[in-house]
Amino acid sequence: MITLRTYASPIEAGMAKSMLEAHQISCALADENANAYGGAPFAMPVRLLVNEDQVDAAKEILEDAEKLANSDAAGNESSVKDTVADILDELKKLRSKVETNTALVVLLLAGLAFFVFIVLKSSAPARSHQSQTETWRSASAAMDDMDYDKATEIAQRLTAKNPTYYYGYSYLGYIALERNHLKEAEGYFARAYELFPSSENEQRLQAVRKRLEIEHAR
Repeated sequence: MITLRTYASPIEAGMAKSMLEAHQISCALADENANAYGGAPFAMPVRLLVNEDQVDAAKEILEDAEKLANSDAAGNESSVKDTVADILDELKKLRSKVETNTALVVLLLAGLAFFVFIVLKSSAPARSHQSQTETWRSASAAMDDMDYDKATEIAQRLTAKNPTYYYGYSYLGYIALERNHLKEAEGYFARAYELFPSSENEQRLQAVRKRLEIEHAR
């Protein structure tokens, strides 16, 4: 028998021997015990021995086995690559979904903020009107208490906030009329009629002017 191959590991040598024997190749291992117990496995490799007339067949069997093993390894590597590629694709899809959901959340928050802004903006005039109504009530309360100075102060402040609104001038004219300040009342009623030429404002203005004529005639 001649040496076909040498192996550093007795296990690999035993596997090769079993493979050849399965194909009816007569073979044996040499130096197997020396490798296992000698303490220096690389110095004493295990030799695989075959009959000289079966060398070619044995080589072919072992080479085919190695090719098959390499093919399986390549297949496993390809499978791993495919798996990694699939994982990356799933991660990309997940990232796309996350980005889409994030965009939706941002849009919803923006819409909510805009809605709150519109609500607050629309309610501001109502609050302002309510505040002015309460202040005009304060002016009326001062009039009821005959505190004309306070009523005049409140009415003047409100009129200054909205100088194109006739009501403030009409109210100031009413206060001046109560204080018998006819000339001052005439000026306020004239301004109210100028801003809002209604029949009511005209009647007030004419009534004050008639009283002025009577006062001048005395």
